[in-house]
Amino acid sequence: MNSGGNRDWILDENGFELRTPQLYRPWYNYICNQEYGIKISHLGDAYSTTLAQPRIAVSNYDFFHPSKGRFVFVRDEEAVWSPSYWPCKTELDRYACRHECGATQFTGELNGISVSFSIFVPDAGTAELWYITAENTGSAAKTVELYPEMEFLLYNSFGVDPVYYSWYSDTRIDNRGAILFERRIGDPAVGFFAPLGNGSGNLGQTGTDSAQGKIRQEGLETSLKRFVGNSDISRPESVANGTLSGAMSGGDPYIGAFRYVLTLEAGQKAELAFAAGCGPDTLEQLRTRFPDPGAVGNALEQTRAEWKKKTARGFFPGVPEGDFRNWLDTFFACQIYQQSTGMVRGTYRGFRDVAQDVMGISRYDAKAARALLLDLGTRMKHNGQCLRQWNTEGGANDERDFRDLPFWLILALETYERYTGDSSIYFERVPYLDSPDADATLWDHALTGIAYALRYGDHGLVLMGAGDWNDALSGPGTNGGTTFLNQLAYLALATADSVARKHGFVHGFDCAAEQQKLYDGVMRYWNGSWFARAVTETGEIVGDERDSSGAEGDERTRGRVFLLPQIWFTLSGMDRHCPEAASVAHTALDTALARLERPEGLLKCDPGYHSFDPKAGNLSALTPGMAENFAVYNHSAAFAVYALLCAGRKTDAERIVGKILPFTKDWRTTKAEPFVLVNFYNGGYYPEKKGEGGVPWLTGTVNWLARCFFDFPDSTLSI
Repeated sequence: MNSGGNRDWILDENGFELRTPQLYRPWYNYICNQEYGIKISHLGDAYSTTLAQPRIAVSNYDFFHPSKGRFVFVRDEEAVWSPSYWPCKTELDRYACRHECGATQFTGELNGISVSFSIFVPDAGTAELWYITAENTGSAAKTVELYPEMEFLLYNSFGVDPVYYSWYSDTRIDNRGAILFERRIGDPAVGFFAPLGNGSGNLGQTGTDSAQGKIRQEGLETSLKRFVGNSDISRPESVANGTLSGAMSGGDPYIGAFRYVLTLEAGQKAELAFAAGCGPDTLEQLRTRFPDPGAVGNALEQTRAEWKKKTARGFFPGVPEGDFRNWLDTFFACQIYQQSTGMVRGTYRGFRDVAQDVMGISRYDAKAARALLLDLGTRMKHNGQCLRQWNTEGGANDERDFRDLPFWLILALETYERYTGDSSIYFERVPYLDSPDADATLWDHALTGIAYALRYGDHGLVLMGAGDWNDALSGPGTNGGTTFLNQLAYLALATADSVARKHGFVHGFDCAAEQQKLYDGVMRYWNGSWFARAVTETGEIVGDERDSSGAEGDERTRGRVFLLPQIWFTLSGMDRHCPEAASVAHTALDTALARLERPEGLLKCDPGYHSFDPKAGNLSALTPGMAENFAVYNHSAAFAVYALLCAGRKTDAERIVGKILPFTKDWRTTKAEPFVLVNFYNGGYYPEKKGEGGVPWLTGTVNWLARCFFDFPDSTLSI
């Protein structure tokens, strides 16, 4: 727990605080409103973008080498340093990065000067706010220089080299000292980096120029080349020399930087505030709303208070104080928000992803969940086929026909109704993707989707089309089938029937007959200990006791046990289909735990694929130990927790939950953020990689754990 007792980090009721910058890789926070967002690490490297259309990448970034970010350089008589440690990498007397819901704050102290730098996004507008304080913690007066700096882009960050873009951009200074960036091709855009408060700061209670101290703005810079000179961003020549040119960029990669000279008496504190963002009118709105640094400081506290309301500490009143409680009341809920309605998913959205996002956010924000459901309905064609993925910026959609997609809509609708009490969602009318002039209720959409996907092969399984939940399982082919799809279809039918009975709806399915067919199909692939995963178009089995060559004896090439069908037999409700099903379900769960449980969690499959197997397809081409090939895949582990809870196996469920929670891990092994869930932990095919966390923030794990916590609170909230 908590870094083995050395307190390198803490989780408290306000968020996460890291007390060392020396990590294997950057740890990130996501901060956004509905118009603008920023991704920022514990080292200050950051990426920001507008979220409304057309999207504009406001700043440049390099996540592999944190040299492009939000930096405050400090120059005193002895050193040049930064409170975020990077980019200067000067050893500090004190360092702390506090990632909170809605804000990130850096605090650094050296040579008797403490500098705190907070960055957050206000409740509206395409901008971020910076709030900086500098305090003289020594016993004598000191003069210190501050250089807030950021690099701008204003173009597609995944497109042409930013150096090229700079040739089509201009910089200028407005009449109140703001640095403006304007692109000259494409959609017009104006970026800005500007002091708030007429270019001055606040100095204690005495103003900006008093007998006790002074704050003076003395220059600015717009050219990255001039700023770094013959050095680089770790030791900018302009900072080392204490001079900024004040000239415009002239086609160089462009930045915004200011120089402030502060004279501080012992114990005296100064505050500065800045705004950065995009939009021709945004800056003037911010200047009116935040006339001085004190107003920005107040807005920061208001942002923190609003996030405390959103994360709803009252949801888990019985959980004792400690890391688990603090995580539940901060980043657990924040991760749900950021994935469902924030920046985490980026510009690409997937049908099954959004459906499961609804399951998590419904208890926190009914309005947001409803909006997601309404949009989801528009991603289904009139025949029931769903988009695999779409780009919110427009362009080509991913229309691959994954047959699990339609089944998720009814599950999302039912979860939303159960958590919110709002049954009117079924009657909301939305158009089909290919029939924008015709609409139907979401209830009709759900039924259309089930009917479309409920197609069987001679093998007795639902045809998988392009794939099922595991996107990488491509080998079975369009006319192949998976046991999981039968199980998911079984649950979708049961859910639709339950909703219909509750509200007096009509669905038109012979549920009993269809469920019998689905059950029989799955049982064809039960070997007495576990279920096979899939069958190919040519009748080959994936997840049996032999590999494609029929060889036996080598554990690396023998039968592979897959987690998904073992747990979904229970999660789907098939365990209650007939008297003998209960025994099958418990055996399958026992096999899953015996074969797949590791100290790191639950493996997705075992053994992993060490070479390509055409039966499995892309899954076997993944590096062993990564993602869906022999990894502890937390999303499927959360499925397992829900299944174990359904089976009444509380002890097993609590044990697996404990292995999923990020703060229970040794971060020196995971190398991942201890405050958010990750997509997977490396299974260790290559021993040096064992336990490393992959893809933080973006994972359906968070939504299924939310279902576990809300549906089985007595069994999951006592860990």
